[in-house]
Amino acid sequence: MAALQLAALLALLLALWRLVWRPRAVARSFARQGVRGPPYTFLAGSLPEAKRLLIAGRRGVPPLDAGCHDIMPILLPQFHRWVADYGKTFLFWIGPIPAIFSIDLQLIKQVLTDRTGLYQKDFMIPVLKSLFGNGVILINGDDWKRHRKVVLPAFNHEKIKVVYASLYSTIHASI
Repeated sequence: MAALQLAALLALLLALWRLVWRPRAVARSFARQGVRGPPYTFLAGSLPEAKRLLIAGRRGVPPLDAGCHDIMPILLPQFHRWVADYGKTFLFWIGPIPAIFSIDLQLIKQVLTDRTGLYQKDFMIPVLKSLFGNGVILINGDDWKRHRKVVLPAFNHEKIKVVYASLYSTIHASI
């Protein structure tokens, strides 16, 4: 009986560490580095605030003009608001899991071209795998290196210029 109580106590302490202490420690660590974000709420992370902002952001929104390319306030009003409140890069929470959102192009380039394995991209694979497949965006390590090596020649500057010229002439002819 005492062993069962001890196991239950240890499980409770581990759960408290993972769901309370660790998120607060991660948030403080990022705040010291200048990365802030919406506050963590127990078990739900930033999702309640995201839902509230999503509902509030969709009220009274006029239909999107065909010539307008600013779709972030309509599709992701919570992220649009958080960018305004916390800057180009901020920390938000998917339950107890910390996630970084950034519109800083240099940071995005650094993460997507990382060869050290420092930036792991696999925690959302179940959600995004059906959308992106098992490609360069979601894989890590040796698989990422192999996929990148295969894809990289397609984005050669000279090839892009040829495709751009042909695309431009086709579009210009159709207009």
